[in-house]
Amino acid sequence: MSQQNINLCFNIVFFLSGVYLVYRLPQRLPITVTFLIMNMSLAIALGLDHTIGAPPIDLYDTNIEPWLTLTEILTWGMYPISGYLYIYLYDKLKVRGYFVPLFILCWSTFGTVFEELAKTFKVFVYKDWAIRYSFLIYLFTQLLTTIVFKILMRTYQKTKGKEGFS
Repeated sequence: MSQQNINLCFNIVFFLSGVYLVYRLPQRLPITVTFLIMNMSLAIALGLDHTIGAPPIDLYDTNIEPWLTLTEILTWGMYPISGYLYIYLYDKLKVRGYFVPLFILCWSTFGTVFEELAKTFKVFVYKDWAIRYSFLIYLFTQLLTTIVFKILMRTYQKTKGKEGFS
């Protein structure tokens, strides 16, 4: 099996598994909050891929081909799923106080380990990048996602039942 086919299989398996998991979980969050968290997760990933992952900085490539392919779209699709699962667990476990940094640290470690696995399947091809940088990015993005989620939920609670934010 070629490296490209292995890459595609990896992306298909994890994307479809993620979609299935998200679909099977009971709805816990307001649709608008879910939509905004998922879009933010995608926007951060695409923003990084198209800044530090592209010329002139060009620290890494996503997937094997430099142009848009099915595997690239599947890779992008994993970011909203990951962001949703992060917030879903955060909310479900009622993470509070000193456990917030621990939760962020654990999820960032999970993301880093998953990225290392993805790197093995050539989902990420590092140039001047190292996995330790990814861990720092995950720490920052999980913290940002947590803050945005809290703001969204506070806003949702204030406007619940009012037009425009359901």
